[in-house]
Amino acid sequence: MKTDTKKKEFDCVKMKNDIQAKIYKKIKKMNVDEIVAFFNSPKNRVVFGNA
Repeated sequence: MKTDTKKKEFDCVKMKNDIQAKIYKKIKKMNVDEIVAFFNSPKNRVVFGNA
């Protein structure tokens, strides 16, 4: 039995990897305190739902 293969319009894993690579480029030379400040910054914060 052969299954049909479709081209993915949206690749979630690729998107995750791309975002992680961008973040790593920004924080790779930061010390721990700078990294904490980076992730606590409102412009870098991601909120899920109505939290």
